[in-house]
Amino acid sequence: MPKPFFLINTWPVILIIWAMDMGLTYLQVRMQGLPDREAIQLGLMESVPGTFITFLLCYWLLPYFIRHRKMLLFALLAVVICLLTSLITVYLSLPMLCNSVRKVMAEPQNCGLQTMFPGLFIGMLFTSGTICGIRFYQEYAKTLIDHEQLRTTHLEAELTLLRDQLNPHFMFNMMNSIHVLIERDARQAADMVLEFSDILRYQLYDASKPAIPLHQEVSYLQNYVNVENKRRCNELKVTCNWEPQLPLCFIAPLILTPFVENAFKHVSLFTDQPNFICIDLAVEEGTLFFIVKNSKEHSADGPVAASPHKGIGLANVQKRLALLYPEQHFLSIKETTDQFVVYLEIKINVR
Repeated sequence: MPKPFFLINTWPVILIIWAMDMGLTYLQVRMQGLPDREAIQLGLMESVPGTFITFLLCYWLLPYFIRHRKMLLFALLAVVICLLTSLITVYLSLPMLCNSVRKVMAEPQNCGLQTMFPGLFIGMLFTSGTICGIRFYQEYAKTLIDHEQLRTTHLEAELTLLRDQLNPHFMFNMMNSIHVLIERDARQAADMVLEFSDILRYQLYDASKPAIPLHQEVSYLQNYVNVENKRRCNELKVTCNWEPQLPLCFIAPLILTPFVENAFKHVSLFTDQPNFICIDLAVEEGTLFFIVKNSKEHSADGPVAASPHKGIGLANVQKRLALLYPEQHFLSIKETTDQFVVYLEIKINVR
């Protein structure tokens, strides 16, 4: 069911209320005999500060306090801002207000802050509160939609794991490599079986959790790299720089894996020059730094046409990053004539 326009966009509501407020003020004072110029000045004096404060509260302060779940503090701050703005507005425009009052009243009454301030303050507070309520509904609805998308993406990721990563082709390749190793080096084949079983166990059980310790994700990547390296008979130069002492922190499972898988899938296969993959992972001041580089073969069609970074796997992980770490990650995927480089930063909570 489509939502009303005013529940999707807030700024038209603010402009409509501003125009109505100014128009009513203008008509009210104009009907009492004031000239057009003074009526317009009074209308602007009353409506412009309130409109500015409403924009400030709705588009800057409200989203910040919603993210930090401090709505009571936001309400108190909104009242204080409206109070101070009303005081300053009435104080600066008091001479003009009192002059206008004397022109329209046969018997001028006492004109001061105590008579002019309450009406402006109540009007500003009511207008800002109404529009902030609409804005709060928008942010709340957006949060619900994001959570639903995250849940759907998580389920899709689990199905993708079962369909793509545990496919028969992958398993047959591993079994065939283990069979060859058994005849050549039984000890190395036994190690490969253990590492392969750890890979399957991680994908089947740990990958279904919302978050896992970072060291488990790194262990999975280490097993994956070791298995792929042995399966390829060490034909690649694989350099891995894992931080030796990782702090206790949690990360979404398999959020780093697609970049490593992509590097092994699209690494060059030169016979006259080195083929390499370089992986760096470190944690500094609550930020995870992850860099993956791999050599690539030259393409006559250019780097864009030959880029593997347009695939579904990397597109899915980019969506997961956007949902799991909004405004808390930075991802750069670059391609040159001879290599691909993935640079990822993620803000994580270190315990």
